[in-house]
Amino acid sequence: MKKFNHFISAVFFIFFIFIAFGSMDDKKNSRSSKRIETLEASEVHPQELEIQSDPQKEVIIEKLKEKARRDWPNDYTTQEFWINEQVEAYEYMKTIQDNSIKRQAEKDWPLDFSTQKFWYEEQVEAKERLQ
Repeated sequence: MKKFNHFISAVFFIFFIFIAFGSMDDKKNSRSSKRIETLEASEVHPQELEIQSDPQKEVIIEKLKEKARRDWPNDYTTQEFWINEQVEAYEYMKTIQDNSIKRQAEKDWPLDFSTQKFWYEEQVEAKERLQ
C-alpha cells in the first residue's frame, strides 16, 4: 500500500509540474501575442500615410535613369548602383545652404551629383585650410 501511495504522489507531483510549465508557456505566448498585437496596432499602413512627393526629385531620377541606360545599356547593376549614388548625393546637396561654391558645383556638373558633392566638400575643406 505504501508503494501505491508513493506512486500516486509521484504521479500527482509530475501532473502538477506539467500544469505549471504549461501555464508558463501560455503566459509567454499570451505576452508575445499581446506584443505582436501592439506592434500591429502601432504600425502605420502605407495607404494611411500622406505621401509627400518631390516632383523635382522625380524629374531628376528620370533623367538619371535615361543617362544610366545610355551609358550602361545592358548593365543593370551598374545602372542601379550609379542611380542610387546620384540620388544620395542629390539629397545631400539639397541640404547645403545656397552659396557660391554650391552654385559653381551645380553649374559645372548639372546632372552629376556625386561629383558636385565631392567637389563641394573639397572646396570647403580647402577654404577652411586657407583661413
